[in-house]
Amino acid sequence: MSLLSCIGIAACLTAILLLRIYFVLPAFGRDSKYASKRRKGKATVRASADMTLCVVLGSGGHTAEMMRLLQGVEFDRYMQRLYVVGDSDALSLDQIGIVERWGNTHNEEYFVERVPRSREVGQPWLTAPLSVARCLVRTASIFLDYRPDVVLCNGPGNCVVACVVALVPRILGLKRIPIIYVESFARVRTLSLSGKILYLLADRFIVQWPGLVSTYPRAEYIPHLV
Repeated sequence: MSLLSCIGIAACLTAILLLRIYFVLPAFGRDSKYASKRRKGKATVRASADMTLCVVLGSGGHTAEMMRLLQGVEFDRYMQRLYVVGDSDALSLDQIGIVERWGNTHNEEYFVERVPRSREVGQPWLTAPLSVARCLVRTASIFLDYRPDVVLCNGPGNCVVACVVALVPRILGLKRIPIIYVESFARVRTLSLSGKILYLLADRFIVQWPGLVSTYPRAEYIPHLV
C-alpha cells in the first residue's frame, strides 16, 4: 500500500471520528435535542437504586458547594456512590464522611478514589499537559473499574478530565453516561474555564444566576442550589 493511500485512509478515519464526536456532543448533535427537552421539563435523567453516581470533587469552595448540592440528592435513588477526589485534597475526604453520615440511612457502600490533580494552583502551563495525562489515565482506570451511570460535578479542572472520560463510551456507542455540571454560585456574569469547556460536553448545564442564560442558552437556571 502506497504512502498516499495510507494518508487517505487515515484522513477518512479521522473525518469519521470527528463527525461521530460532533454528533454525540450534547451541544451539537442528537443529545442537544435532549438538553432542549430537559430545559422545557420534557426529559429527565432517570435514576434507579442500582445506578452508580460518580461525584467529582474539586477543593475549597467547590467542595463546600458540592456538599450542599448532595444534601438535595436522594441517596436511595443512587445506592452506589463513587467520589473522585484530588490526591492532595484532604478537606474533601472529611466532607465526604460528613455527608455520608447525614444521608446514608441504609448503610450502603460508597467508594472514594483519588486522582492526580490535572493542574495544581500556580503550576506552570508548560508542565500542565503531563499532569492532565496522569489524571486522565487514572480517571479512565477508575471508570473502567466502577462503570458509573451518572457524573455530577461542579469544577475545577479534574471534572473536565472526568467528563471527557465519560464521553468515550458514548463516542464508541457502548454506553451513554449523562453528565450534570453545576456552575459555581460565584459565577454571576461569566462562566469559569471549566464551565466554558463543559458547556459543550454536559447533558445538563446548570447555572445559579439568571443573567447567564441569555449568554449561554443551553444553560438551565436553578436558583438557591447552594
